[in-house]
Amino acid sequence: MPRTCAIHVVWTTYGTWLPGDARGHWSPLLDFYGRLKRAGHQLNLADPETHRHARSIMKEPAKTLCENDSQIVAGEIGRQLSPGMPGAMWNIHAATIEPTHVHLLFGRLRNDIGTVVGRLKSRTSSVLLHQPENGGRSRIWTAGYWKVFIFDESVIPIVIQYIQEHNLRRGKPAAPFDWITSK
Repeated sequence: MPRTCAIHVVWTTYGTWLPGDARGHWSPLLDFYGRLKRAGHQLNLADPETHRHARSIMKEPAKTLCENDSQIVAGEIGRQLSPGMPGAMWNIHAATIEPTHVHLLFGRLRNDIGTVVGRLKSRTSSVLLHQPENGGRSRIWTAGYWKVFIFDESVIPIVIQYIQEHNLRRGKPAAPFDWITSK
């Protein structure tokens, strides 16, 4: 089996990319009563019934990150990468923190990707939930995350460019965080 050389990870803010979304989704399809019609883990096209059901069971309003939230998320990710932290061996080639989602491109990891992402989501969520503007919220991120394992080194620059274009589109530097290892 080929060795993983990078992992592209995306996670979304709560309620901003629901099952049934018009952009497509990887969630299960549900009927009017919330019963499973088709399993997830495959690309599903828009499904208004599933989307309606997902909205109806939301526990709180959707969360969009303001600029202050984005800076807090970036700061906490950087803190988790600082010397002395268990994740200090992480290597992040590219990153963007959008109002509704985060993209990170990790180099090789010594830890399980689920553990790494879980820690980053947990730490950033904890810090954000202590901010006055998030008072009363209990959720920042959706459950789970999307990941793509990259086995070919030649693909890494393509994914870096894809992520950097998110930053440039928002008027930011291509690599806006000092903890990005590929500038």
